[in-house]
Amino acid sequence: LGIFRNVKSKIRDSSKNDQKKIVDITVEEAPTGEVFAGAGTGTSGATISAGLKENNYLGKGIKLSTNFTISEDQLTGRFSIVNPNFRNSDRSLSTVLESSNSDFLSTGGFKTSRTGFSVGTGFEQYSDLFVNFDLSAYYEKLETTSTASEHKKKQEGDYLENLFKYNIVLNKLDQNFQPTEGYKFGFSQELPIYSDDFSISNTLNYGRYYSLSDNLILSGKFFIKAVHSIDDNVRVSKRIYIPSSRLRGFETGKIGPKDGDEYVGGNYASAINLNTTLPNIFQGNENIDLSLFFDAATLREVDYDSSLESSAIRSATGVAVNWFTVIGPLSFSYSIPLSSESSDKTESFRFRIGTSF
Repeated sequence: LGIFRNVKSKIRDSSKNDQKKIVDITVEEAPTGEVFAGAGTGTSGATISAGLKENNYLGKGIKLSTNFTISEDQLTGRFSIVNPNFRNSDRSLSTVLESSNSDFLSTGGFKTSRTGFSVGTGFEQYSDLFVNFDLSAYYEKLETTSTASEHKKKQEGDYLENLFKYNIVLNKLDQNFQPTEGYKFGFSQELPIYSDDFSISNTLNYGRYYSLSDNLILSGKFFIKAVHSIDDNVRVSKRIYIPSSRLRGFETGKIGPKDGDEYVGGNYASAINLNTTLPNIFQGNENIDLSLFFDAATLREVDYDSSLESSAIRSATGVAVNWFTVIGPLSFSYSIPLSSESSDKTESFRFRIGTSF
């Protein structure tokens, strides 16, 4: 959980029973709060994010998190609280509140606002097999102008939806924080209970870590996601984009099919990430990790217009540095795109800084 700086144990004999032992465990608490800020710079502007985390609220392991992100055309905010052991039931209880606004009036002739919340629970069903369930409710408003495509004009209006999501994870990692061995496999599905747009999404994640030595760790990750609508085309705000962590070297949401000047996402997304991590590579400073990476991804299919198809593979390579300083974690990456389309927006440098308390 990352809430202790050091954990030491000592086994000694029991003075009352020769068949029993006494285990003394001494822990030293670590700073569990974090204030962070991040930024990315690319060909069409900057993205700024900031937030606040507390991983041991009230000393009970409760996790609080709030963050926001501002870019040229989007503003998002999110607050979450997770109790990993609600009333000593070995089940987690989570609540998430979030709101987002996307303004593409100048490029796509539309804007959306989306606000809602979710409540969920999770537990370990079998050894290393975890199950999570979430119920959510969202309200969304989609507005268009005369410059919007006919497809978006047809989708203009107010949307109310209740969703059910489940997530199954098999976690065989040696540790969740900076793993060095093992694998993690996860599958999630989002289903509409009541919705003005019956879209179903499926997501699969897989990650594998292998330690060649104390100073060389190899890892590979695979991601695939698909979304379909039961009764019509997928709403513009529900379409898939490649997550920023899965494709460095490109601006988030600025690759793939375009309708005019607007990136419209796709129905299928996939990505692969290969990393070579060199922890403690700098002698005398064990708090700096260096990683060499290769990212590749593709975003395919536009259900309302097949002529917009763009299935080309985007890829990039580069170097990332994570530095755990006295004021908190500092990370940055430098990427070089290897394959791209002329319409893509590249992003060479990204950094993030935080402070712990």
